[in-house]
Amino acid sequence: MSVSGEFGLVFPQDEYDRRLAAVRQGMAARGVDVLLLFAPTNLHYLTGYNTVGYSNYQCLLVPMEGEPVLVVRLLEGPVAGATTWLRRIVTYQDHEDPAGAVRRALHEVGWTSRRMGAEQTSDFLSVKRYRHLEEVLGASLADGSGIVEQVRLIKSPLELACYREAARCTAAGLDAIINAVAEGKIENQVVAEGYRAMVAAGSEFFSSQPVVTAGEKSGLAHTTFHRRVLRRGDAVLIEIGAVWNRYTAPQMRTAAVGEASPAIRKAYDACREALEATIAAIRPGARSMDVQAACQAVIDRRGYEPNFRKRVGYSVGVGIAPDWSEGYIMDLKHHDERELRAGMVFHVVPALRQHREFAVGVSETVAVTEKGAEVLTRFPRDLFVRG
Repeated sequence: MSVSGEFGLVFPQDEYDRRLAAVRQGMAARGVDVLLLFAPTNLHYLTGYNTVGYSNYQCLLVPMEGEPVLVVRLLEGPVAGATTWLRRIVTYQDHEDPAGAVRRALHEVGWTSRRMGAEQTSDFLSVKRYRHLEEVLGASLADGSGIVEQVRLIKSPLELACYREAARCTAAGLDAIINAVAEGKIENQVVAEGYRAMVAAGSEFFSSQPVVTAGEKSGLAHTTFHRRVLRRGDAVLIEIGAVWNRYTAPQMRTAAVGEASPAIRKAYDACREALEATIAAIRPGARSMDVQAACQAVIDRRGYEPNFRKRVGYSVGVGIAPDWSEGYIMDLKHHDERELRAGMVFHVVPALRQHREFAVGVSETVAVTEKGAEVLTRFPRDLFVRG
């Protein structure tokens, strides 16, 4: 198949060329001649490939020289041709062994004798698939994990522009959700307004499901809407992220139904102060652990240390469900001596949970700049009382 990019690439070709060149530098450092990639985020990052059928077996073969080759299910072949810049796409039918298609692709371009590596940490390459692939190829695959991710960590100006568009859509969602909060409504009715607003503003399909959780349930991490009726005095924790060209700009805000108790207000004020301190600590050369410490100092001084035993933030970038997080690339956390660099983007998330009582939080998506930090998301940081 030779048709490429019929629907237009997300970025100019030279952006993809830059990414590919940087990945090849990482391959050379690992002694890998051909890198086999399976994570849909990495495939999208290097080629523009965009499909909701990413649960199927797919593999991008990246050589040190020459163009990459994409192996996908036959049904996905046309969308691969339409959304990428690739000129060579190898397909397999549903009754065929996908690993055999990978072997066939390697053979067709003469790469079978080269030193091959695979991203062993990918959630889309199970242990069984990995072992079967080695068996079919008759080769031992080196560990190519993290090569692409280290390039993804530093965002280009074109990528930062995507966050700003995503942030605009996220703000539309927050506004709709907060203004839908009212006593007697169910969580689903409230979150539905946010869905509609974000998609109407231009968001693509989400990388993570919106979190809208109320009352005592909100005190349990990562719960979300489940037909609970909003009651007066409930805290409503909201964490959403719209998507623009697969880049998510997450934000967290808190609303209260009818009134906010002193306990909710006190905890929220601590989160807001911690957020401001964290953003002030973000700059090139700052260590991950130092940024965490800036947040933790506020939390501890406010008396909430037992309620905050987690990272304060994590990298965000190309996101495909089930998660918008790039925390597997870099977190902001204790004991992490890695230094921040200009172009990194983090979701900074101070949140406090009182088990089975309430949760509050306020967050921003923040870019590291040459001079410090730029908050990419835009929305008031108030505690919103509605309904």
